[in-house]
Formats: sequence, C-alpha cells, structure tokens
Amino acid sequence: MRSIIGKEPSGPQIQLLRRLIVVAIFASPCSVSAEEIQGNDPASPGHFQVEQRFGYVTTFNPPAQAGGQRVPQHALTGETEIGYSPTEWYEIALTSPYAFARANVPMTMGGMDNGIPGYSFQSGGVTIRQTLIQGDRLERTVFLGLVSRTILSPQGGLTPDLWVANKAAAGNPNAPRFVQEANPRVAQMFTPIIGVNLPNDYQLIFNANMTFGIDGAGSAFEPSIRFVKRLNDRWTVGIEHFSNLGPIGTVLPWHQQMQTLYAVADTRFKGFELSFGIGYGLTNASRGLALKTSIGKDF
Repeated sequence: MRSIIGKEPSGPQIQLLRRLIVVAIFASPCSVSAEEIQGNDPASPGHFQVEQRFGYVTTFNPPAQAGGQRVPQHALTGETEIGYSPTEWYEIALTSPYAFARANVPMTMGGMDNGIPGYSFQSGGVTIRQTLIQGDRLERTVFLGLVSRTILSPQGGLTPDLWVANKAAAGNPNAPRFVQEANPRVAQMFTPIIGVNLPNDYQLIFNANMTFGIDGAGSAFEPSIRFVKRLNDRWTVGIEHFSNLGPIGTVLPWHQQMQTLYAVADTRFKGFELSFGIGYGLTNASRGLALKTSIGKDF
C-alpha cells in the first residue's frame, strides 16, 4: 500500500485504504467462517454497498474417545452483507453468514463423536455491524478504529467461535480445559483496530476480536494481522494471519489454537472491489487448506 504521508490521496487510494482499514475476520460469529472470511471495505459516504464473500476450509474433528478415524470437515462458507455509510467515519451493515458443512461437528476441539454426520446447509442468523474509524486516517501515520458486532443466531444454527469450560475435564488431566461448545443465541463482538501507514507503499493493520455470549456462557479472543504492499493503482498483495487463542483471559495450548496464514491480493475491476486469499492452518486444530474471496460494489 502506497504511503500517503505528504501526498494527496486519489480515489483508488481511498478505496484501497478502506479495504485495509477494516479487517474482519471477520470476522463472522460462526466457527466455519470466523477466520476464512475477513472484514470488508466500507461503502463510500452517502452510498450503499453490497458485498458477497465465500470461503473454503479443511479441518478435522478430534479423535473419537472410543477410537475411530478423524473426520475431515470440508466447509464451504458464505456471507452476504449490505452496508451504508452516512459519513466517512461511520458505517452500519447487516450481515447474513451461512455454510454447507457437516452438521454438529465443531471446527476445533469440540465434542467427540465416533459417527460421521452428513453435510447440510447451516445458517448463522444475522449480524448487525457498526464501524467507527478516524475520518482523517489518510493523513495519519497511525490511525485507530472500532468495530461492534451484535450477533443474533438461530436455534440449532452454526456454532459460534466461543469457548466454555469442559465439564468432562474434571479428574481427567488429558482432557482439554476448554471446548468450543458454547451456543448463545445472542453474542457481542468488539474489534479494536490499529493501522500504520508505512513508507515505500507498505501498510500494517492489527485488530483483535473479543467476543462473549450475552444470553449464555462463552467467549473468544481472536487477534489478526495484515501486512501488504501496493504494487500499482489496481493491485495490492501481502499476507494475513488469523488466530483464535481461546477464551478471553486464557491462552490455550498451541495444538488447540486456530492459526491460519494467508497470501492475499486485492484489486479493482470495472467498479468492483475484489479480494482473494489462499492459506493453510498451522496447528492440529486448524490444519488444512483455506481459501477465501469477496466481491463488493457501491451503489
């Protein structure tokens, strides 16, 4: 990303910077899409934006308690989002996440099951997202922002990325202390954003999702980082790293964490914002190929 210090930003620069400012990861509330589908490019002031995101992830459920094979989880994920920005420093959006995946198989360290459930379509309900970001971020070396997501999940829908204490761990030193079995109908996520505009067309973005259940137990801490370089007026390339370290206030052992590294590219084509990513999980809980892509347009 081109350093904008001392330069008048152009239209393409503004659009590209917006894409870098909000890193999601989005994030969505559902375990099958929390890492694979990152944040979004806010709409231009006074405009709506429709964005469609897709992802693919391969992980494995834990070994069954009574033996048996590890079950592969090939999940196809998606999010449809409609956003509106009344000003350059605020956007509100409605997001609907969904997936085609094995039913009731947690993505990391969930309940043990000797069976192999079939694939089915699963809904993640609706997320109300509000993004606040410094209006003069283009003139700053360091800029700050905050994303708030209110998550409304249907009963029996996708499992949120929230950890709870493992009831089966009592008296069993080999059992994990926490498992991803929390399933609140209402949850809240806060994501602070720190961005740095660097010389020589580089930019660094850090954010950290902090999610907790409102009508039930469970929490998660998911930091992420993005480091990119702007090659020209149309292309930006770099790397992204997403993680889920465990419940807020606790760092789980490495093999239980979600750690995924992506190579990413952003471009513009005939008014559309396009993003692509290919990655791989670095831990036993997240091992496997991961893909993600998004397309968005202002109206």
